[in-house]
Amino acid sequence: MGYVGLRYSLAAILLSGCAHVAPLTPVQQETLADATELCALVREEYIYFAERKTGWDAACGNPSAMIAPVTDRAEQLRALETLADVLHDPHISFGTNSALSPRLVPSGSDYWLDGPRVVAVRQGSAAAKADLRIGDIVVAVNGMALEDALRARLQPAGVLYSAEQESWALNAAVAGHWNVPRSVTVSRTDGLETLSLASEASGEEIAPLSATLIDGSIGYIRFHDSLGDSDTVAAFDAVMNTLKDARFWIIDLRDTPGGGSTDVAEPILGRFLAEPAEYQRIRPADAPEWTKISEPYGDWTAEGPVAVLVGRWTGSMGEGLAIGFDGTGRGEVFGSDMARLAGGVDEFKLSQTGFSIRIPTYDLAHMNGTPRHEWSPPYPVLADNGGGPDLALQAARDWFASFEQ
Repeated sequence: MGYVGLRYSLAAILLSGCAHVAPLTPVQQETLADATELCALVREEYIYFAERKTGWDAACGNPSAMIAPVTDRAEQLRALETLADVLHDPHISFGTNSALSPRLVPSGSDYWLDGPRVVAVRQGSAAAKADLRIGDIVVAVNGMALEDALRARLQPAGVLYSAEQESWALNAAVAGHWNVPRSVTVSRTDGLETLSLASEASGEEIAPLSATLIDGSIGYIRFHDSLGDSDTVAAFDAVMNTLKDARFWIIDLRDTPGGGSTDVAEPILGRFLAEPAEYQRIRPADAPEWTKISEPYGDWTAEGPVAVLVGRWTGSMGEGLAIGFDGTGRGEVFGSDMARLAGGVDEFKLSQTGFSIRIPTYDLAHMNGTPRHEWSPPYPVLADNGGGPDLALQAARDWFASFEQ
C-alpha cells in the first residue's frame, strides 16, 4: 500500500487513541491527516530513512500530540515543520514559510558553529555587521544557554543522535525563527558580550551575479544565490564575453545556499570544457548508479586555470558545481566544508493542506565515489570570514601567481 492509501487507515488509528477530549476542528483534522501522510511518505521515499528511523518512528507514533495549538494555516505549517525537523536534515524543506517558521540552514543562517565555537560568518550578514568573529565562543542565544537551545531543537528526546544530527540541531537553534528577534552572547578574552542581530532587509532585488577583472588577468565571477534563476545563464554569458581576455578564472560559489538546477549549473561548467565530461554520480535507491555529463557550452571555451571558492553557504547545486569542477579536473576548489546538503530532492504535495515539501530521494557523489555531502575542498582555507579579510580569494590569487614564476 502506498503512502496516500496508508494515510487514511493510520489517521483513523491515531484519532481513536487521540488524547483530545473535544472533537478536532477541521484545521486540526487536515493537519493530522497530512502529518500521517508525511510519516508514510518519508518512510517510502526518503533515501536516508534507515539512518533516522528511530527518531521518526518515535515522532510518528503520536503525531496528534502536535495539533492542539493549531488554529490557522501558519500554525498548520509550523506543526508540519516541527514533525519534519525530527529528521534533522537541512535538505528537507517546505515550499513556503511563515513568520512562525524556523530559518532554514544554511539559506536563513548567518553564522556557523562547531560546538560552541564560531567557525564561519556569512559575508555581509547581520552577524558580520554585529561584529561576530571567527573564534568567538557562544554561550547563549536569545538569552537561552546554548546547550538548552540545542536540546530544544534535538527532538524527540531519548534518542541517540549522530554528530551530524547534533550539528544540524545546533546550527538550526542559532539560526532561530523568522518572528523572533535574535541575539547571541559570546565569551571573549575581555568577558561576555551580547550582540543583537538585526533583521535583514527583504525585497531588495539582487543581480544573479557580479563580475570583475582582478589584477588585469583574473576573471572573477560571484553568484548571488542564483543557480536556480532562469536569468543566470544569460547574465553569465554576458560577463564571460566582457572577461574573454582573462588568463585565470575565479568562480565564487560562497553565496549559493539555496541550490538550484542543472539547467543553470551545466552551462557554467560547460563553458570551461573542451569536450563532454562526467561530473557527478547519481545513486538512486531502486536503480543502478549513473553519471551526469556536462557538455561544452557557448561559442568559445574559457581556457586557463580555474579556482572555485566554496564555504558553508555553498549548498546543494552549488556543491554539485564545485565537485563537478573538481571531478572533471577543470578547476581547483578552495575553501571550507560546504553546507553538506545530502542527496538530490524531489517535491511532493501534501493532500489536505496543499503544502509542498522537498525530500532527498537519491544520493549524489563526487566522481571519485565520495558522497557529495562528505566531500571537502582539496585546498582548505577559511572561506567565510565575516567582515575580515577574504582569505579564500587571496589563496586563489597566490595559486595563480605560481603559474607566473
